Amino acid sequence: MKKILFPTDFSKTSLNAFAYALHLAKKFNAEIITLHVYELPIGMAITSYDYLQENYDINELSEFENYKSDVPKLRAIAEKEQLEHIKVSHVLENGDTIQEILNLAHKDAIDVIIMGTTGATGLKETFLGSITEKVINQSKTTVIAIPEKCRYTSIKKMLFLTQYEKFEMDILQKAKEIADIFGAHIDVLQIKLHHEPIEAIIIDKWKEHFNKADINFHVLATNAIEETALDYIELNHVNMVTMPVHHKKFFKRLFSFSLSTQMAFHSKVPVMSLHA
Repeated sequence: MKKILFPTDFSKTSLNAFAYALHLAKKFNAEIITLHVYELPIGMAITSYDYLQENYDINELSEFENYKSDVPKLRAIAEKEQLEHIKVSHVLENGDTIQEILNLAHKDAIDVIIMGTTGATGLKETFLGSITEKVINQSKTTVIAIPEKCRYTSIKKMLFLTQYEKFEMDILQKAKEIADIFGAHIDVLQIKLHHEPIEAIIIDKWKEHFNKADINFHVLATNAIEETALDYIELNHVNMVTMPVHHKKFFKRLFSFSLSTQMAFHSKVPVMSLHA
C-alpha cells in the first residue's frame, strides 16, 4: 500500500484539498497520514523559567485541544465523500513546518505529498516563495498542489509541460506510470517563443521512446506563453498539470502571470511536481 502525506492547517483550503487527497488515495490504493505542525512562541521576555515553562505547557495544551476539535472535520469529509474506508492516521508535531514535513516524508517512506494551496497570491506563489515550493525543492517526494477551489474529477487528461531536456524524459516516464493508474492520456507540450528553434530530432526521439504509450507530443510557438498555457488547459479539458521540478527558468517564464490570470489557472488545475 502506498502512503500519502497530507500536511494540514485545517483551513478551508486545506480541508478542500483533503477531499481531493481521499479520492487520490482510493485510486492509488494508499493510506493517508495527516500532519499538523504548530510552533510554540519563542523569545518571550520572561526571566522566570517556571513561568516560561507554564506558558509553554498552556500553549501546548491549547494546540492539542484545538487539534482534537479539528480532526473530526476530516472524518466528516471522508463520510461526505463516501470514502470513510480509506485508512487515515493523524500526526501532531511541534517544530518548523517544512522540516517536519520533510522528516516525516523520509521516515515513513512517503510516496506522495498532497498540499492545499491558497489562491490569494496565485499559482506563481505555489512554486515561488511558498511552503509548497520549499517542500518541492528540498524533498525528492512527488508533490501535488491542490488549488483552493479545485474539486476532484476523474483524471482523464494530464498535461506534461516540458522543454524537451534530456532529464525530463525520465520524469515523463514517472508521469506515464501515474497516468496509467488513472487510465489517463498525456499531452506533452512545449510552449516556446516564436524566435526559439524547434528541436525536431529530439522530439522524434521522445516519440520513438514512448511510441506504445497513450501520449501525444506538441509544440506551440507564441509571444504570450501564459495565455497559451491557460487556453490549452481550458480548451483541451486538462485535469492535471505535471511539471519537472528542476526547470526553474521555465517555471519563472511560465508563471509570470498577472494576478487575474494566476487566479484563473489557480482555481482549476492541480499541479504535480516530479523529480528525475
